[in-house]
Amino acid sequence: MMIALDSYYTIGKLHLFCEDYVGQGWQPLPYVILADGCSAAPDSDLGARLLVLTARRLLPRFALKGYDLAERTVRHWSLGRRIIRRAARQVRDLGVDTAVLDATLLIAWCDGEAIHSHLYGDGCIATRQADGSVRAIQIEYAENAPFYLSYLLDAKRCALYCEAVGNAQMAQSIHEFGEGEATVRQAAFDAPIVFSFPLATFPTVAVATDGLHSLMNVETGKRVEILEVARRLLDFPNLEAGFMKRQIRSVLVEYGQQKVFNLDDVGMGVFVRTN
Repeated sequence: MMIALDSYYTIGKLHLFCEDYVGQGWQPLPYVILADGCSAAPDSDLGARLLVLTARRLLPRFALKGYDLAERTVRHWSLGRRIIRRAARQVRDLGVDTAVLDATLLIAWCDGEAIHSHLYGDGCIATRQADGSVRAIQIEYAENAPFYLSYLLDAKRCALYCEAVGNAQMAQSIHEFGEGEATVRQAAFDAPIVFSFPLATFPTVAVATDGLHSLMNVETGKRVEILEVARRLLDFPNLEAGFMKRQIRSVLVEYGQQKVFNLDDVGMGVFVRTN
């Protein structure tokens, strides 16, 4: 199957600088990798970039042929550890504290038949099915505190995290939204979040940072539902080069005219089947 691929990231209204970062490419397979730095961690924009670049180097280990969803789920954390350890070595060589790596990481690629994704921390996935309907998945954490890969570097920080989120076995909330329906399930803070979407059923698949759910009307204080945002962002007028960038900018301008702004940074990458 032929696909179009694009990505873009932009700063949130409450940020002084953008802490999201996105990388995309075609080798060894079409991929999008996103990271969202923690606002409370100094220089997390640097950490986000290092995580994306490191994950890109290790992408072939994620995209091994013949691995089904169950096998990728088993490999999820071992691959995450390889990424964070390599990134930590780079950070230490720079003389920077490894806390700059406090960032969520989303990895997605296409093997020609399906889009596969691994999420380390919070984030969103939006899809358009073959019948035109749009669905969205949103991963949230208790106390708005994602479990960062960087916590794997320090047993003490990991233990403090588990204490901070209360019931660590219920710390993740996986929300799924469809036309006229919504479900949520709880999972342990370290439950692997791995998805696969066959392109025959899901011709459009987008992965995004949690800023996708940060659009708010500044006059009413009402947040825009993620499914509404997904519908507008996935309604591409064309798939010419830079289509994701143009779409995000256009949609945010339209929202801005309604006094609705993205309070957090937004990073998004999309795969669209073209045949």
